[in-house]
Amino acid sequence: MDTQKITPMLKQFLQFKNQHPDKIVLFRMGDFYETFFDDAKLCAKILNITLTSRDKNKENSVPLAGFPYHSLPSYLPRLIAANQKIVICEQVEDPKKAKGLVKREIVDIITPGSIVDTEYIHSPADNYLTSVVKEGSEYGVASIDISTGNFIFTQINNDQLTAELERLSPKELLVSEENATEIRSSFDPKITLSHYEDEQLDLPQAESILKNHFSLLSLSGVGSFEHPLATKAAAMAISHLKSLKRNDLKHINKIEFYTLGSRVQLDKSTVANLELTKSLIEGTSHGTLLQVLDQTCTPMGSRLLKKWILRPLLEQESIEKRLDIVEELIEKIERTSYLRDYLDQVGDIARLASKLSTGSINPREILAIAEYLKISKHIKKTLDFFASSSLLQIKDNIQDYEEITEKIEATICENPQKLITQGGIIRSEANEELRELHEISRQGKSWIINLEKKEKEKLGISNLKINYNKVFGYYIEISKRQADAVPESYIRKQTLVNCERFISPELKEYESKVLGAEERIKELEYELFCQLRDYLQEQIDSILEFADTIALLDVYANFAQISFLRGYCKPTFNADNILMLKESFHPVIKELLREQKFVPNDIYLDDKESNIILITGPNMAGKSTYLRQIAITALMAQIGCFVPAKEASMPIFDKIFTRVGASDNLAKGQSTFLVEMLETASILNFATKNSLVILDEIGRGTSTYDGLSLAWAIIEYLHTSRLKGVKTLFATHYHELTYLPNILPQVKNYNVLVEKDENKILFLHKVVPGHASKSYGIDVARLAGIPMDVIKRAKEILTELEETNHNEKKEKALSQLQAFPQPKKEEIPKKLITLQRELEKISPDNLTPMEALQTLAELKKILSQDS
Repeated sequence: MDTQKITPMLKQFLQFKNQHPDKIVLFRMGDFYETFFDDAKLCAKILNITLTSRDKNKENSVPLAGFPYHSLPSYLPRLIAANQKIVICEQVEDPKKAKGLVKREIVDIITPGSIVDTEYIHSPADNYLTSVVKEGSEYGVASIDISTGNFIFTQINNDQLTAELERLSPKELLVSEENATEIRSSFDPKITLSHYEDEQLDLPQAESILKNHFSLLSLSGVGSFEHPLATKAAAMAISHLKSLKRNDLKHINKIEFYTLGSRVQLDKSTVANLELTKSLIEGTSHGTLLQVLDQTCTPMGSRLLKKWILRPLLEQESIEKRLDIVEELIEKIERTSYLRDYLDQVGDIARLASKLSTGSINPREILAIAEYLKISKHIKKTLDFFASSSLLQIKDNIQDYEEITEKIEATICENPQKLITQGGIIRSEANEELRELHEISRQGKSWIINLEKKEKEKLGISNLKINYNKVFGYYIEISKRQADAVPESYIRKQTLVNCERFISPELKEYESKVLGAEERIKELEYELFCQLRDYLQEQIDSILEFADTIALLDVYANFAQISFLRGYCKPTFNADNILMLKESFHPVIKELLREQKFVPNDIYLDDKESNIILITGPNMAGKSTYLRQIAITALMAQIGCFVPAKEASMPIFDKIFTRVGASDNLAKGQSTFLVEMLETASILNFATKNSLVILDEIGRGTSTYDGLSLAWAIIEYLHTSRLKGVKTLFATHYHELTYLPNILPQVKNYNVLVEKDENKILFLHKVVPGHASKSYGIDVARLAGIPMDVIKRAKEILTELEETNHNEKKEKALSQLQAFPQPKKEEIPKKLITLQRELEKISPDNLTPMEALQTLAELKKILSQDS
């Protein structure tokens, strides 16, 4: 459009827009927030509001879309959900007093990762903004939840980035423009992307930023020199948030450095396959371990629980400390129930402290802080009944908040208004001047009521009324047919269809007293509110410490409650590298299938006889459930929760890997099989002998012989390589693999029992030693509703293939045995002589393919020995 014809108001808008071209500017105009140009088109589409034009002239047409300012709480979450960044531009002077254009300023910038107001956060989970700094193959990663003050950072390598971003699940990612494309491939494309403002931030500058924020002389305590990229990422994150909020962010009062090696490592596939926080199908928390374990009473506890699930402990002493606390809470479950009742009365005080720090808190929320702090007395008293030193330490961390609560309740009235500039928020008794002003206001209003009564009687006008509006103030209203009776002292102000409006000197005199008092009340209440807010901001550290204590106590009490109600047992840990579970069950599936009986199963793995289990059986029999429940049980034990089993003893696992199912990654041009191999490669390269490995149907994405060969080789590698001793569960439909226990001594066969007759197949869901004879795939297909003509033909084809395959295997095995070199008698070990004698008893015509393959494998093994 013609820039010469841009109005002053649009020029003002464009000044703000040019400062923030990547954000939607909500421009306050009277009672509306307006948007212009491309912002208007985008808002109209997202919010489904009308797109209009400010100037009908096509050449100078300005797209326009807006909504009432009081509707912001309804519209803003929808813009944030669409990953938009929002600039709130307010009028900062009274339009009535403004000379020329009303002055406006940016009062807030809201992005998905910088939301403070709890009205716009509809989940108790962490709302992270995560900063990533890259140099070579190393990354610094820092995450801040501005709504709670949680600030963590770490330094990792390229192989760990994707899994760590998946675990953090940030709402916004802060990266350099140079690395944006590369890093974008490592996370969900739905996450909002932002860029650094300062691309050249070096380590001394980064340290200076953090030292200034935390008022520290040195960062030696957080290892800045050992982890320079982590330090840079942390400085970038806090600087970015300060630039958005124009605030000191005092509630972000501590920073925690963590290393992935200090916790059990869970890669992206494991977190997804075990459905720890998101279900594979729906992508929600329904049907996940988090949903089943999260019976916490507070949002703080819920957030902490999720962190624990995604970062299990490695130190046995720390794990057992948690378990001992849970055990005592179970032993005194009645007291624990009382404790949970009190915890249930504590809301999200951590996020209220954040609003307090940023100055966006309202009177009702300050009253809520007082209510939550008052619960501390009851919680502390309840903890007196427990003897655990850890629980007593938690009790000692709860301070006396009486001074804070009394000051709040002595200042804020019982049912305060939400707006802090309109009065009705402070108790009259809180200030002498305020009390006097309220008295004047009350007396003035009473005087006006009495004046109305007196004027009615004096003039004989029964329908005379004294009313008020913002234009005239107080006025006298008389119907037109009685207007002749008004005295000369009345001054006519307005004529309407049915009535006349007047003012009188006497009325105006009292009006100035009443309105003057009411205006001063608003000003004074705002001043007193700000004084209280300033006082409370000095108490933020104490309030946040209370929030952390409540979170910890909540998770422990939650573990006790669900363990008691669901019959979980306290796990023990052994140094013999034995994994033993008796009557274990899947905690999620058992809860989802409440009306059905869940069949429990056992497992025993050690370093002497069996560290790899091969599991065969039909689809739907429960193989995958069995695999997952073992991994989930190990994880639950290492977060300090009782486990779903009758008895449990296990080693401390350093990593848990799962390779279950497969899907394409079309965005990266990766087929199902390639994704499967990439995930398997990660396991073989990064697992240790102290890891737990779960593999399900490896090799099914390619040809039968390719897949079988890969699966066979992978099991051999897990059995004999540097990973020897790694605890592995391997489910498969390759029945040829069931021969492996004959040549690999620590591999054992297990199968899931089924019963079958001519008409149906019954899944018993019981895992027992031995291998399955077949996969029952056609039977499962029939249960799924495949047409009977297809089922019948499939059975015919299967019979033909099995007969052909049997004869081919038999001929090949026999020819290999016949061609086997005959050693001299004196060279034949005793074991081979015994084996030969057994073979002489077998008629070649009756030798089955399995017997032939087992014999051949045994012969090869014996001849490979030194003897």
